[in-house]
Amino acid sequence: MFFLFGTGKSTLKNQYPLTNCECPICHQTNTMVAGTVAKYAHFFFIPVIPTSKKNIAVCTNCNSNFVLENKQFTPQMEQSFDSQQRVNPNPRPIWHGCGCFIIFLGIIFLLGTAVVGWFRSKDEPEKPEDKRKVLLKSDLSKATRKPEMKIDSTSFYLKECMDMLLGDTVNQDEIEYFSKSNGNKLLVLVDIDDMKKIESSSRYHIIEYVKECLKMHEGYADKEFYIGIDGRWNMILVSTPNGSDTSGKHADEELLYPFYNKTENVIQEVEIKIKKDADSAKDK
Repeated sequence: MFFLFGTGKSTLKNQYPLTNCECPICHQTNTMVAGTVAKYAHFFFIPVIPTSKKNIAVCTNCNSNFVLENKQFTPQMEQSFDSQQRVNPNPRPIWHGCGCFIIFLGIIFLLGTAVVGWFRSKDEPEKPEDKRKVLLKSDLSKATRKPEMKIDSTSFYLKECMDMLLGDTVNQDEIEYFSKSNGNKLLVLVDIDDMKKIESSSRYHIIEYVKECLKMHEGYADKEFYIGIDGRWNMILVSTPNGSDTSGKHADEELLYPFYNKTENVIQEVEIKIKKDADSAKDK
């Protein structure tokens, strides 16, 4: 973002003829006129804050300049200038500091908006968090690297099959699995923190591997698959009967929520009948 700031200056209104004063350069009398030049800081050309002032005398005959603050005024010039300024002072214009006023109004507006929004939010009922999101997060936390046959038979067989299909593409010892049935729906969650080793354009193959492993067993023939592949920070791949998100970067995990629509959110065992033996599975 580009910010434009700096300083500006303007000559104040009142001018003071220095009577009976001689110019130190050309030595002409009554040719001196004094005035005040004020400086200010600006932001995008809007004056924000006054900075300094200088009192300057100019000779109309030789155009020489003399600055009071630099002790260039003669005693006669300084006396004449002071006496006129006391009678008719040269105030700094208000607009030199209008930026501060604008900033102050902006702060008041933002604070007022925040206060009004806070009071309105108190009156509005809080939107409850989707319970399905909580359930999915809970199930992801249950994923394990060493699923047991008695507790989660689907994950147990899936790990064996996936280890064979993935090979040394990723660190298999770090992959976690979890599965759950809800009626005729089957949820399969696979957590692969080592996903960065696989190109995003090729990650969709993992979904196909999971489906292929499940199809090897007759116990899943009538199941609707809800498959989620989680990475280190977010869901990477999702495949469900309602739609899929397999771009390989940031998948929409809400596609998995319909799995929890019924109240049968308990782990159910699936009777597994292997279609093919282990050797034929390896050949495939």
